[in-house]
Amino acid sequence: MNVIQLFSLLDLKKDQILEFESEDYIRIEKKINFEKKINSEIDSKVSENLITALKEYKEELLFIMSNRIFFNFFTNNNFSKDYFSNHDLAVSDEKMKHFIALFLADDLISIFSLKLSKSWYHYLEELDFLLDLKRYFPEEIIYKMGLLIFSKLDFAIYQLAVLKTNEFSNILYIKYKTFYDLLSHFTTVELDQKISNLLSLVIEFYKKKANVNFFTCVIQSMAFYNAFNENINDTLAKNRNVVSVFIEEDREKRRDAIFVIIVIVFCFIAFVVGKYF
Repeated sequence: MNVIQLFSLLDLKKDQILEFESEDYIRIEKKINFEKKINSEIDSKVSENLITALKEYKEELLFIMSNRIFFNFFTNNNFSKDYFSNHDLAVSDEKMKHFIALFLADDLISIFSLKLSKSWYHYLEELDFLLDLKRYFPEEIIYKMGLLIFSKLDFAIYQLAVLKTNEFSNILYIKYKTFYDLLSHFTTVELDQKISNLLSLVIEFYKKKANVNFFTCVIQSMAFYNAFNENINDTLAKNRNVVSVFIEEDREKRRDAIFVIIVIVFCFIAFVVGKYF
């Protein structure tokens, strides 16, 4: 449990954070002690951290509590924007980095790692939104997040390089645009090379007509990667356009085939009906 979860569990009013005084801290500590008796997930360290945050980092705590992306991430919720009030807080990036380093660094990495490992579209999307706020993260956290994401890409490249079957269930995430949105937060020359390696393997499978639908999605989604090298962006966009044309041509062929079938069936019905009249 982290300090944001504990604050929510105690059912405290976040609108009152800036107004809390000595007697409020005593009341909150009593609530924490009561909750600890019935909830083993609350440890002393988190309890102490929350009181410290309430006393010494009011604005930073309120900033996290009032930010939809941060709050939902740390509490594993999905509240809409209507749930949050705009407190118009001006907290410096450096203050937020310090606050996160003190109270939320471990949770930030562990939750990030867990959601990334699930590889679900909506989790990848959530992590992309979270990384839009990375200016508030200490450099060490950004570095660790980058390593986690790079390992996902490396795993996909390795799997495609050694794969002897058409079983891609463990790398389905490479067909999601959100995966490439995530990668784009860490664009470097080295990452561009990894993307080029992935593209080469993907095109190889596509040409073999091995699970064409899957690799068509992959090629289309890869165009959302924002490369360091503009030539790679152009290549990814061109590949997306090519497979999109093939998809449209295939749809046209299917529509024509369906139309022919409908005409044949209609003529057959008319012929059968005509025999009886």
